Amino acid sequence: MTQWTWARASTRNETTGFIGRAAELEAVRKAVTQARVVTLTGLGGVGKTRVAVRAAHQLAVDFPDGVSITELSGLRDAEFLPNTVASAVGLPETASQEPMDQLIDHFADRQALLVLDTCEHLVDAIAVFVDILLHNSCRLVLLLTSRQPVALPGECVLPIPPMPEPEADASEHDNDALALFVARAKAGLPSFELGDENRSEVIALCRRLDGIPLALELAAVRLRTMPLEQILDRLDDRFRLLAGARPAQARHHTLRTTIEWSHELCSAPEQELWARLSVFAGGFTLAAVEQVCGGGKLADWDVLDLLGALVDKSVVQRVDGVAECRYRLLDTIREYGAERLEDGGRTEEYARRHRDFFLRMARRAGEEWLGDQQVEWGNRLAADFDNFRVAMDFAIAHPGDEAALRLVNGLWGLWLGKSRLTEARRWIDKALRAEPEPTVEQGIALYYGSYFGLLQSDRDAREMVRRCRAVAESLDDDFLRARAKAVETFEMLMWSRDVPHTMASFEESRQLLRASGDLFPLVAGYITTGVFHAAHGDPSRALREAEECLRELTHIPHERWARNYMMIAQVLALWAVGQPHDSRELGRRVLPSALDQGETMSLAATVEFLSWVACGDDEHELAATLLGGATTLWRQVGTTLWGVRALDALHTDIENTLMLSLGAKRFTQVYTHGARLPVPELVDIATGHVHGNEIAPSPDTDNGSALGPLTPREREVAGLVTEGLTNAQIAERLVISKRTADSHVEHIRTKLGVTSRTRIAAAIDAQKPEEA
Repeated sequence: MTQWTWARASTRNETTGFIGRAAELEAVRKAVTQARVVTLTGLGGVGKTRVAVRAAHQLAVDFPDGVSITELSGLRDAEFLPNTVASAVGLPETASQEPMDQLIDHFADRQALLVLDTCEHLVDAIAVFVDILLHNSCRLVLLLTSRQPVALPGECVLPIPPMPEPEADASEHDNDALALFVARAKAGLPSFELGDENRSEVIALCRRLDGIPLALELAAVRLRTMPLEQILDRLDDRFRLLAGARPAQARHHTLRTTIEWSHELCSAPEQELWARLSVFAGGFTLAAVEQVCGGGKLADWDVLDLLGALVDKSVVQRVDGVAECRYRLLDTIREYGAERLEDGGRTEEYARRHRDFFLRMARRAGEEWLGDQQVEWGNRLAADFDNFRVAMDFAIAHPGDEAALRLVNGLWGLWLGKSRLTEARRWIDKALRAEPEPTVEQGIALYYGSYFGLLQSDRDAREMVRRCRAVAESLDDDFLRARAKAVETFEMLMWSRDVPHTMASFEESRQLLRASGDLFPLVAGYITTGVFHAAHGDPSRALREAEECLRELTHIPHERWARNYMMIAQVLALWAVGQPHDSRELGRRVLPSALDQGETMSLAATVEFLSWVACGDDEHELAATLLGGATTLWRQVGTTLWGVRALDALHTDIENTLMLSLGAKRFTQVYTHGARLPVPELVDIATGHVHGNEIAPSPDTDNGSALGPLTPREREVAGLVTEGLTNAQIAERLVISKRTADSHVEHIRTKLGVTSRTRIAAAIDAQKPEEA
């Protein structure tokens, strides 16, 4: 299931081959049928996460409403646990609902699997969080990984043991520990082979490492630099120190000993970089490493070369599949590095350097986000969100230089473009409490807090509007006065019935904003009035507002957020003035941009208005499909049609028309089908890339055969898979987008319960004699 939020929702792919663990995977499969909370426990490095991720992929067919994986290792503040999980599930924070409430609503009636990875540092908060979700849902199952149980009633605890020690005559084909070591050894040294001449040494190594996967992988990479005998000698020296330890303790010592051994095999500069890297959370770029970790003892060393050496030694992992090259530390290795940094009394020094780096990034993003690089900035900021949280935590704990305010202000584009409004308001409140003196930065933070609160229709935001005005006046600052006027006028539009007075206030606000050269509040005001006029019977004025706003944006032609929303107002206005063809064409132009940016509210509004156009053109099944899809998107946002009552009334009229035309049964079937469509497929339908009977399911697609769950289009795609066509070739043959072809193939695999294209072909071939 594809989900959209500030970062791609988590169905995480494995970066190296998965080996063994058949018994553990079977235990997980059985456990999730008997318990609603399953916790995989074990020491760090034993493979809990790998088992959980592989199990989640295998279990996808049993959870038709989705599998989501939330990685919690980078989360330090339990307050943001609901926000983090909501983000991974795909619930943008643009509504007045709390993230916890959004999650409760989302999972209330869904048969879904939620994986929470690395819980031990948040175990108390996790216990409360999971308990709330369980009591407010009936079919949700949670799979947790933690070094300790959460201790909830009904929790099924599955210890993940080390891999079995190999017997004297074992091979990589009958022992998982040997198989893992050999696979990783070959990856680092392709000439490596397990044979009679080295079997006893490899078996001894696996035994000495107690079958701990992380220890095995760290040892395997050493074969690049030293022979097997030397590796064993080093371990023999180490393990003499562990004589007499109890088995459980020995395993913990084994992992730590292996990491210490890897640490000793690093040069002094590599060790120093390892320690400094521990200040990062969730990953980092080369630029971040050079600026945060360079200098001092490393002044004479090339940080890039040192980082490359740590990658070669498997201390640092390179993250594939991202636009900008990123790196990460495994949690256990990061913790070890953090201990070394703390032992040297240097934690605060590098935490401050970390904060300063991300403050510089936030400041630059704040200046450039409303521009041609908006999408790139959004992705960069989202990728480093865990680092920004750490930086904000440090800044709030060390007030005095306005770093906290400057951070939350600089990230305004991330908060807005990736729908993180609730979390934004919390960080703004924290920063305001840390820096209580009136300053320009405080006034800007009050503006954003006011604006985000008003977007969420939260009446509590009115107090922050007052505070924004008070700071502007106390500082006698015209820039802040203009911003205060902007949110005061927005507040009037939300709750005042005096429309002429409100519109006059908008004109005054625009004059002040133009005088101060403040573009964002200016275009935000046009978006607000454009939608207001289109919804309240003056679509011609809405079109004029849109054209005027778009002229303000001509110097940044690739900006998307503001431009998309103005075009959405035009889509609504053109439909309202009786130009459905133009409305549809414009809506179809907006959707790919909104999809690429991942901004859910703009997708919801555009699909909604295109359903109204289809209804007016008597394309009732298309309209019902789009209406169902839009409803799901609005639900993710937490509101429908911005709470505008005039638009809600139009929505009800459209729904009633479709119900009468299609009949209650067919309307429900088609509407539900649209509500369950993956976002890219819904967008393909809305943009006209899918036609005819492909839009909605046939009234009865289940004929009792193994292919019964497949729609006619999915059967057609499955047939092309059996012919050996790639997804790109299928897309070309059927004149659909590759994204839609990808979705079809994934749905086929899920519905048939198979894991590969070959098995799809086998399933199709098995049906041919029966269906001929």
